[in-house]
Amino acid sequence: MQTLWRWMSSLFLRRTETEEKLQAWFQDNSYFQSVQGVVTSLCTDYGWINESIFFNTDVISDNTPLKIGTNVLALVEENNRSHILKAIKYSRRSECESEVKAMNALPEGSEPSKLGRKLCIRCVTSVTEEDVYISKEKCFPLYMFSGAFKPFKGDLLLIEYSTNPGTSKNNIHSVSPLNSQYMEEVCITSIDGRNGVVDDIVFFTLDYLHTPPGYTPSLYDIVNVLAVDSIQPYCSYRAVSMTPVEMVN
Repeated sequence: MQTLWRWMSSLFLRRTETEEKLQAWFQDNSYFQSVQGVVTSLCTDYGWINESIFFNTDVISDNTPLKIGTNVLALVEENNRSHILKAIKYSRRSECESEVKAMNALPEGSEPSKLGRKLCIRCVTSVTEEDVYISKEKCFPLYMFSGAFKPFKGDLLLIEYSTNPGTSKNNIHSVSPLNSQYMEEVCITSIDGRNGVVDDIVFFTLDYLHTPPGYTPSLYDIVNVLAVDSIQPYCSYRAVSMTPVEMVN
């Protein structure tokens, strides 16, 4: 009985810590750093960026092969106890996993080509009818996005920007989802009102989901989805569009 109680207490504590950490992400993007660097060390299952940032090789973004000398963009957090810098990404189990993206795997047109332009990763903190916020004060217009993608709280964005000389003001030149991937024949594993989860790892909300006319997702439907990287409770992706497999066939 005591063992069960300790296990339940531990589970509750981990969930509470996770929710608090997620709120910190949403409220202030300074909670983590976006770092451009070079892979300086590489082993079978881990490596280092700039000789100071640790990452796991089995969760590299897009499964892009890395080698020493590869230029990368990473989302980084400092461990409060060890003070080790680690590239991070939230998994469905709310553990920290690496988020390292090779510069040669960036979306077309996003890599800076003009002097003074830089790249960073930021998390959407809120969305209004006209603007997308990445902190309490910093935002950019919603019209910078086109197509099926409409930003949602928690989405990770790749931002190309420059800083005005002599000031701290940033000019945002382009914005895109950090990563996107197409998933075929996956199952809707839970539904809760207008929200749900696909394959236990992809969050979706009907308010921000493109579907074929007349289709409403149901539990255990087999679907194809277009998903983007997003920080959601116990999920690391968000579905942007969804099509039932029988409508494809």
